[in-house]
Amino acid sequence: MLLRFHRTASTSRLHPLITSLFYSHPFSTSPPPISDAAHRTLLLNSIRTLETADAVVAVDFFHRMLTLTPFPCIQDFNLLFGLVAKSQHYATAISLIKILHSLGDGSADVCTLNIAINCLCHMRKTTLGFAVLGLMTKIGLEPTLVTLNTIVNGLCIEGDVNHALWLVEKMENLGYHCNARTYGALVNGLCKIGDTSGALECLKKMVKRNLGPNVVVYNAILDGLCKRGLVGEALGLLHEMGVVNVEPNVVTYNCLIQGLCGEFGGWREGVGLFNEMVAEKGIVPDVQTFSILVDGFCKEGLLLRAESVVGFMVRIGVEPNVVTYNSLIAGYCLRSQMEEAMRVFGLMVREGEGCLPSVVTHNSLIHGWCKVKEVDKAMSLLSEMVGKGLDPDVFTWTSLIGGFCEVKKPLAARELFFTMKEHGQVPNLQTCAVVLDGLLKCWLDSEAVTLFRAMMKSGLDLDIVIYNIMLDGMCKMGKLNDARKLLSCVLVKGLKIDSYTYNIMIKGLCREGLLDDAEELLRKMKENGCPPNKCSYNVFVQGLLRKYDIARSRKYLQIMKDKGFPVDATTAELLIRFLSANEEDKSFKEFPQI
Repeated sequence: MLLRFHRTASTSRLHPLITSLFYSHPFSTSPPPISDAAHRTLLLNSIRTLETADAVVAVDFFHRMLTLTPFPCIQDFNLLFGLVAKSQHYATAISLIKILHSLGDGSADVCTLNIAINCLCHMRKTTLGFAVLGLMTKIGLEPTLVTLNTIVNGLCIEGDVNHALWLVEKMENLGYHCNARTYGALVNGLCKIGDTSGALECLKKMVKRNLGPNVVVYNAILDGLCKRGLVGEALGLLHEMGVVNVEPNVVTYNCLIQGLCGEFGGWREGVGLFNEMVAEKGIVPDVQTFSILVDGFCKEGLLLRAESVVGFMVRIGVEPNVVTYNSLIAGYCLRSQMEEAMRVFGLMVREGEGCLPSVVTHNSLIHGWCKVKEVDKAMSLLSEMVGKGLDPDVFTWTSLIGGFCEVKKPLAARELFFTMKEHGQVPNLQTCAVVLDGLLKCWLDSEAVTLFRAMMKSGLDLDIVIYNIMLDGMCKMGKLNDARKLLSCVLVKGLKIDSYTYNIMIKGLCREGLLDDAEELLRKMKENGCPPNKCSYNVFVQGLLRKYDIARSRKYLQIMKDKGFPVDATTAELLIRFLSANEEDKSFKEFPQI
C-alpha cells in the first residue's frame, strides 16, 4: 500500500524549515498556485520523464511538490530522490530526504531510506548507513535484501570486508536469502584486499546455491589471481567458466594476458591467449588488450615486436592511447635508447589533445636521460613539463636527484632535494637514500650528516636502508665510533638489523685492523638470529688475509668450505696473490682447497 502524506495545500501549514527554504529559493519568490489537477499532473509528469536531475532543479521540484493537493505519494518523492542520487548529487538527496522525514506521519518508506543508504555508501560513509538501518527498525520498517546488499557493497568498497562478512552472516541468521549481488560485492571486496582464497570460497557458495555467478564475478577473481602471480590458477578458472557456460569477454582475456605478460618469458603464452581470444572466441581486442601486449614486449626488450603491435593497432582502426605510448617510451628508456624514446614522444605530441603526454611520460624520459648522465636534457624536460601545467611528483624529483649524484654533482642534488619541498612534494625514503648516498660517495660527509640529522628531526620514519647508507659512509671514512653509536641508535629504535648491516660493520672493523672486534660481531650475528652469510665470511677472510692472519684465515676458509659458501673474486685474488708470493711457506700450503 502506498504511504501518503496528510497535508493541506496551504503554505502556512508547511513545516517552518520548508517554508523558509521555499521563499529563499533562487527560482521562486513565492509559492506557485499549483492546486488544480492539471497543474498537479503536469508537475508530476515532468518529474517522471526526467532522466537526470540538476541539484538546483531538483530542490525546486521538491518544494513545488510540497504545495500540491492532494500530497504526492511517496513513490513520486522516491522517483525524484532516485534521480538526484543517479545524478551523483548525493548530499542533496540526503538533505531532501531528511526534510521529508522531519514532516513525520509516515513520510518515508523502505525505498526512501534505501536511497539514503545508497547515497551514504557512495560518499564513503557506509557506517552512517547503519544509523539509517537502525532508524528503519525504530519506525517499524522491515529492511529488504536491497538495503543490506547496499551496505555490504559499501563496506567492501571501503575495504572493510570483515565487517561485510559479519553482516552477511547476520543476514542469513535472520532468514535473509543472500543473492548473486550479495556475493558479487563480497567477491569484489575480497579480491581488492588480495584475499583470492576467500573470493573463491564465495564463488563455490554461489555455484552450490545456483546463484549463477556471471562473467563480472569471474573477472574480479581472475584479476585478483593474476595480480598475485597465480596465473596457473587463473587459467584453471577460465576452463571452469567454459564448464559452467559463462562466456569470457574482453576483460577476461585482458586480465589473463596481463598476468602472463607480467611473468618472465610469459609473453609467448600471452600471444597464444590473444590468438585464442580473436580466432576461436571471436572477441574483438580493445586498446587495453594491445597496450598490455606492448608493455609485455617492452619489458622483455622486444621493442620491434612492440612497435609492430602499435602499427597493427593503427591499421585496424584502434588508436593507441597514452598508456600504449608510455609503455613504448619506458621500453626504450629501459634500454637507454633515448633518441627512439624521444621519437615516440614526438608522435604523442603530434597526436594532440587525444594523446597528450602525462606525468608518467615525462618521468620515464627524465629517468632515462639521468640514467645516461644527460642531466641537462632531463632538466629541460622538467621545465617543459611544468610549462604544460603538469606537476612533477616524487618520482620526478628522485630521478633528477639521482642523476646529479651520478654525474658527481651532489650539492646540486641536495639543492633539488630542498626545491621539491617548495613545489609541495615531500621526499620519500628512496629520495632520502639517493641524496645521502650521493653525498657520501663524493666524500661530503659533513653535509650528509647534517642532512641526515635534519631528516631525523623532520619526523620521517627512516628505515634500515637509510641507516645502512650512513653506517657504510661512516665506516669508509674511518669514523667507527660514530658508526657504533649509530648502530646502537638503530637497536634502540627497534629496527630489524639484517646481514647487510652486520657486513658493513664487519668490513669497517676489518679496514681499521680491528679483527677481534669483527670476529666478535660475526659470532653475535648467529646469536641475534641473523646467521652470517657468504658475504659475511668473505669480508672477514679478506680482512684476515690483508693483515696476514694465516691461522684464522685458514680456519674461516674451512668453515666456508664446510658450509658450501664459495669465495668471491676479491677473496680469490687475495689468496692467489699470497700463495704466489709465499710458495715455500708451509703454512700457506695447508690452506683448504676452495
